[in-house]
Amino acid sequence: MRMLIILACILTLQACSGPSKEELRRMQLLEAQRAEQAALAAQKEAQEREIRTRERLDDARTAWNKKTQLSQPQINTLFSNEAESSLSSDTTYYVSFDLQPAKYNYGQNKQSFTIVGMRNLPNSAVYGPLFPDEKAQYQPGQLAKSVLEFALKEETEINRIGQEVLRDRGQRWVAAVLNFKNYDSLVNQNNTNGSGWYWEPGLFDDLSWNVTPETAYPYTSERDLTLQMGLRFCLLKDRCYLDSDYRKHPTHAVRAEVISVLIASQKSGKVLAEFVREKE
Repeated sequence: MRMLIILACILTLQACSGPSKEELRRMQLLEAQRAEQAALAAQKEAQEREIRTRERLDDARTAWNKKTQLSQPQINTLFSNEAESSLSSDTTYYVSFDLQPAKYNYGQNKQSFTIVGMRNLPNSAVYGPLFPDEKAQYQPGQLAKSVLEFALKEETEINRIGQEVLRDRGQRWVAAVLNFKNYDSLVNQNNTNGSGWYWEPGLFDDLSWNVTPETAYPYTSERDLTLQMGLRFCLLKDRCYLDSDYRKHPTHAVRAEVISVLIASQKSGKVLAEFVREKE
């Protein structure tokens, strides 16, 4: 009986002493395999991201060189019942907007711009249905996202001093996107050699360029710079479109995602900056 008790104590001590050498080797092997798989997955993801970025850059450059733009018939189709059958949510469509230069900021050595045709909507409850807050999905209330509106088409008229303005109660057709100035979804591809282009998060300026006034002047004196934006549209009629009102102007919006932004000179065609969405 005493012998049985001693044997039981020995077995108990062995069981409590931890895994055997064989078990430790097996655990180490599994850990090494997991680390190798994680490294291979990270390498594959990096390669895919690099290929995706290069393709989007090349596509944006080609569109700029060939002046390929979203046409008026395509805009009409985008807001019609034929959108899903005639357009593709996997295709990038390009639109361009002028850049309005601000006065040169000597204190911060930068030239800032606003995007003509863009409306900034911070904390936009209006666009809550298009950009729902996932964190508030299962609780009361919803945090409004910051949204940018880009005018694709507007009903305009010429006023008494020869300016093109929105017609009284004229309709607007816009692309609504999450505010990439705040959400940091676009990666600067040219922020080297002192180029220094970056987004301004505030309401008054949209984009700045760290550059000397002498370098900026040829572009700003003639308002020569334009912004080409590559957009992918969500075409689901019951989820991706929203009608609202802006200062008595009926506004028809479609949800979109910004794939690329290219900043270039209209006169020379020179590309000064490129931003690309690296994620899928």
